[in-house]
Amino acid sequence: MDAEPQTPVADALVLAFTRGLSLAEWERTGLLDREWALYTHLGRVYRSLVLVTYGGRDDSAYHARLQGELPDGCALTIVSNEGGLPEAGYLAAVPGLVARVVRGGSAVVKTNQLASGPVAHEIASALRGAGVRTALVVRGGYLWSRFAAHEHGPDSAQAKDAAKAEAALCRAADAVIGTTKDMTDDLCWRYRLDPGAVHVVPNYVIDDGVPEDSVREPGLILYAGQLVPRKRVDVLIEAVSLLSSEQRSGTRLLIVGDGPELPYLTRRASELSVAAEFTPRIPHRDLLKRMSSATLYAQASSLEGHPKTVLEAMACGTPVVVADAPGLSAVVENGVTGVRVPGGSAEGFANAFAGMLDDPDWREMIGCAASRHARTTFGVRTIAEREAEVHRAALARGAARSRDAA
Repeated sequence: MDAEPQTPVADALVLAFTRGLSLAEWERTGLLDREWALYTHLGRVYRSLVLVTYGGRDDSAYHARLQGELPDGCALTIVSNEGGLPEAGYLAAVPGLVARVVRGGSAVVKTNQLASGPVAHEIASALRGAGVRTALVVRGGYLWSRFAAHEHGPDSAQAKDAAKAEAALCRAADAVIGTTKDMTDDLCWRYRLDPGAVHVVPNYVIDDGVPEDSVREPGLILYAGQLVPRKRVDVLIEAVSLLSSEQRSGTRLLIVGDGPELPYLTRRASELSVAAEFTPRIPHRDLLKRMSSATLYAQASSLEGHPKTVLEAMACGTPVVVADAPGLSAVVENGVTGVRVPGGSAEGFANAFAGMLDDPDWREMIGCAASRHARTTFGVRTIAEREAEVHRAALARGAARSRDAA
């Protein structure tokens, strides 16, 4: 990729993967192209990029492909568990491994999610110990502790452990990034963070990868994501079952994803005689094509962070129907860029589906408005520029904190 001349942020950007994740897993789940897109843009303001993953030798095999997508002048290094060490041993070795491969006098260490664990802080400390001017940027796409409390209960060990780790990581950071104002306000309140060090950088859409002119399949309703209770996919199945017999005969529900609820959802669709097709996760660009061919995109989750698939469906011009729930309601302006279903009931979704399936002009109006909004507001180039500015601010703040501590 050819680089546009830009002032470098630092010599190196170190990305600490979410604990347990790898490039191979990103590839398997169809996420690699989407996740990597941001770094092809951030590579314009760094001389090197270091990925710290939890994969083995398989991750090293991605080097040539990913390096070829970076701008000229940005070198890629992949640090992975090639020796097959136990996780604890690998984590203990990572800070030293990164300190040996980082070249130059400045670096930004970034977490991919709040659940990346303490290794990012330990990497930053090792680099500082080696004389590298370093900033720690703690980024999360969702509030880890809130999701743990939602899934396991507010008094659960999982929620308490997540909150403890989240607090330690955020307090050590030179900058904290959340994807929504609700998330950043919550982080500031929970952990008494300086609001000046906490920034909103939304999730992005790969606007240049969205098909422009696609033929839509009449009656196709799409959902893509995990098949877990929080996503409430059974509500979508029940909603289709409540359509009139005439509408049901022309409606097909396509569910793209995997998870523990697959057997239950398959059985439920059969019980309700709903025409539902289940397919495993697919590469991201293939998913965008599916989105662009759908009549509607639907999501009934009880809780989301800043939902990428909803934003991507909007960018594709596909009308979205979502539950009026935390995370979803914030990205959809009801009646303008999509439809929100109060209460998120199956009956409410059925009414929304029926109205939109019967009104192609309304679908066209909402789809066009959503596409303009998503591409303009959340395009990957725009978001990369916003994140780069946070990285610059983090380096300046880190330098000031070091002077104050001296």
